[in-house]
Amino acid sequence: MAPPVKAGAMRVWPFSVLVDPRGGARVRDPLGEIALIVLISALAALPAIFAPILPFTDLGGHVGRYAVQLDAGRSEVLRIWYSFAWGLLPNLGVDLLVQLLAPVMGLEPAVHLIVGSIPPLTVSGMLLLSRAAHGRIGVQALYALPLAFSLPYLYGFVNFALSIALAFHAIALWIALEHKPVLRTLLFVPIGFLLWLCHLVGWAVFSLAAGMTALAAGWRDRKGLVRTGWTTGLMTAPLLLGPLVGMLAQRPGKEAVALLANNDAPRKIVWLIMAMADRWLVWDAAGAAIIAFALYICLRTRGFVVHAGLLATAFALLGLYLVMPDTIMGSRFADMRLGWVILALFVLAVTQGPLFDPRVARALLIGALLFCSARLATNTASIALAGRQFAETLTAIDAVPRGVNLVSLYIDECKGWNTDRRRHIMGYGLARRHLFDNGQWQLPSGQLISIHHRSLAPFDRDPSTITFLEGCGDSPALPEVVAAIPQRVRFLWVIRIDPGRQFPGWQPLRKTADSVVYRRLPTQLN
Repeated sequence: MAPPVKAGAMRVWPFSVLVDPRGGARVRDPLGEIALIVLISALAALPAIFAPILPFTDLGGHVGRYAVQLDAGRSEVLRIWYSFAWGLLPNLGVDLLVQLLAPVMGLEPAVHLIVGSIPPLTVSGMLLLSRAAHGRIGVQALYALPLAFSLPYLYGFVNFALSIALAFHAIALWIALEHKPVLRTLLFVPIGFLLWLCHLVGWAVFSLAAGMTALAAGWRDRKGLVRTGWTTGLMTAPLLLGPLVGMLAQRPGKEAVALLANNDAPRKIVWLIMAMADRWLVWDAAGAAIIAFALYICLRTRGFVVHAGLLATAFALLGLYLVMPDTIMGSRFADMRLGWVILALFVLAVTQGPLFDPRVARALLIGALLFCSARLATNTASIALAGRQFAETLTAIDAVPRGVNLVSLYIDECKGWNTDRRRHIMGYGLARRHLFDNGQWQLPSGQLISIHHRSLAPFDRDPSTITFLEGCGDSPALPEVVAAIPQRVRFLWVIRIDPGRQFPGWQPLRKTADSVVYRRLPTQLN
């Protein structure tokens, strides 16, 4: 039996709200909780502050698309290559914010501010969710916070990441309004629609959590299966507004896209282990192990409590994750995106109760603070290093005339995990100098841009940027790819290459540490 602990011990503001030796779920230090949320959320902005450019894999492609979106057809050059038509899609969160802020502060600063704000928003959402679910912020919740810098976020799935951050806030509000069902239903008609508009997955995660928490509450209150199901259906039915409006507003003539494809089951374990994959993969995998170990310690300690609705949501999402395919409606890595969300929900569903050993709680708190600090430091360092690499690489395009055809090639790894994130860096060339970007992707189910530069096919769209030094499976080697570039292309940009590399018919124009811009020799032009 644990020795008695003097009341008021561990009153180190604002962390006193995490370990209360008197137990109980009622908040005794609301000012400390507010300070804790503000403090930790603000710290999550540090990686974006220290990075000259946010070096996320898909973000360059998004920046290029935003440039076309903001241009609105004014540039004659861009009109030749791309068109953009607004429509109603469940994938417009950052797009709409960019449309609002970019005319005021510029495109790249707006993107930096919006995307850099996602981790602080995610952190505050997780802390508020812990508070709403358990009546106070639990020590265990801190172990979920490093997941704000998840693999999907670092991959540049920005609409998805924003929608999950907002979903955490929405779930917290849904739980907080449990005893005000009419107000909750009315509020979540517009909230549910906005979540759907931001990204479909954020809406789906919130809707699942709303249904599971409502079912768990009905079960807890012994309302019976039929009444509980009926009540839950009535409360969650308004959340279908977004999908219904989307179906009614669907534009005719869309390109057909396979609904489901490529169920790669073995990789699902990898996505869970590498939920925070950044630069140092052993440390990143260890991070997931630390989260799992902290959860195990909590569950092994007498006095833990569980929020049944969140736990049911985590299990339901895990089941969905195990059976869902890799690609949904043309969008790849659909399952990978959910790995960190599942881990976060399992952690947030558990907290210490009144009988929880305060010594274990203190140990968990110290461990969480060390873990969060270490992850924040390494994420900040990694993002700053990659951001400087991006900035240095982008100096190459300054040598290319504005508004010309440019084919960009990124040399990928045939096997193994590649931590370099410059696969879509060429999108910055489109945004800054109106250079053609063959890394843009056209996805009728999720994008509003259209590509119509067929004279450069197959170098007119993603994945034509990806190549390999040597042949890889069905993909030809780099020299063969360069030889196949249409004659009308005057400039070539190769990334992750030896700066001394030469190609017949091409002359180096500008070199960086590991990229080269080439100009086609006049004798090679038609």
